[in-house]
Amino acid sequence: NDTISVLVGATLIDGTGDPPKPNAVIIINGNKIVVVTNETEYYDQYFSLINNETAKVNFLNLTGKYVIPGLFDMHAHVAGVRKNSYNQNFSENALEMLLDYGITTIRNPAGPTNQSIALKHNISQGNIEGPEIFTAGRLLNGPQIAIPFVEKQISTEEEAQEEVRHQAAAGVDYIKLYVGLPPNLVKAAIDEAHRQGISVIGHLYMTSWTDAANLGIDALTHGVPVNPFLLSAGDKREKFLENGGGPFDHFLWLDLVDFNSTEVEEMINALVENDIPVDPTLSIYEALLKEEDDGNDYGFSDPQNQLRWAKVLQLTKILYDNGVQILSGSDIPNFELVPGASLHNELELLAESGIKPLQVIEIATNNGAKALGIDDITGTIQSGKQADMIVLSANPLENINNTKQIEAVMVDGKFIDI
Repeated sequence: NDTISVLVGATLIDGTGDPPKPNAVIIINGNKIVVVTNETEYYDQYFSLINNETAKVNFLNLTGKYVIPGLFDMHAHVAGVRKNSYNQNFSENALEMLLDYGITTIRNPAGPTNQSIALKHNISQGNIEGPEIFTAGRLLNGPQIAIPFVEKQISTEEEAQEEVRHQAAAGVDYIKLYVGLPPNLVKAAIDEAHRQGISVIGHLYMTSWTDAANLGIDALTHGVPVNPFLLSAGDKREKFLENGGGPFDHFLWLDLVDFNSTEVEEMINALVENDIPVDPTLSIYEALLKEEDDGNDYGFSDPQNQLRWAKVLQLTKILYDNGVQILSGSDIPNFELVPGASLHNELELLAESGIKPLQVIEIATNNGAKALGIDDITGTIQSGKQADMIVLSANPLENINNTKQIEAVMVDGKFIDI
């Protein structure tokens, strides 16, 4: 028997960026949203249509509550990313925690290939509880910058193509390219992935964001694009290289970067022209700076770190203001970030960068769905979409912190126990 749920009286923030709709009526039939309105006559009339004997109707009075779409964590390593770190219990707990925090869709941007794909299928088949997963397999990286992550080292274009084909056959949604790949290998991997009908996401260093965008990459990750060629030619770039600047020298790069330079301007133009979404993972930079700083929870004690943090936020806001599609991603479990909680922290940091809460919610819902190519299915609360939503007890537009005031989470038309 179909269950029809009628949610009445909440203020709806639908994820489209439109203003909130008070006294909303949301009617869900099975797992689909069939009506979003606030006119009493309309849903009375609707009931005369559906009042057949097989349908069970649940009325929920949500007066005083707020409803937003299910959230997206676009950078959730749920299968571990360090070598030999895969742990089924960790993965299942992380997935459950994400769901409890209202995260209904995730992008797993790297992990052991077979285990990551198995998790995706176990969720879709209902064997384990968790958000819907879009996954990459192991990282493609070059031997120049080896790291203790689950990676396949590639040195030639043929090796890049072969690994992409191998992962495509295994069933990944994405290919993830890493810091040690120069432009020719990035290009070879992108071209092969696109031949296989698969998207490519990059955490890059030896290839600049500008080049990656122009070579056809589909998404870039982390909001501080450490790369010498994005620093002003001359003394800034030389200083970075002389000081051994590598892919994880975020602070040195931030100290040297000039956001008004032609290099940064060209990068932004390439991102906008090629429609490349970026998940800034601000929580990671906050954690890095906290590790470096002996400040308290209310800021950094070292003025240099205060300046670096201001620049991290500033760059995110510059990208946003210029029309780059920003995504919400946490980068769990790096730096002990807690699944679920850290995504809500990420939303607070996006708001701290100067993005208004209404738009932060759009970033964390609709933008994620668009970047995954599923915005016709989910990401907003509109008629015809999958019923993924969160009921909040406080207004997230007054304070983005209120996204944590979760009363209920609905996934695919069903309320889950939280």
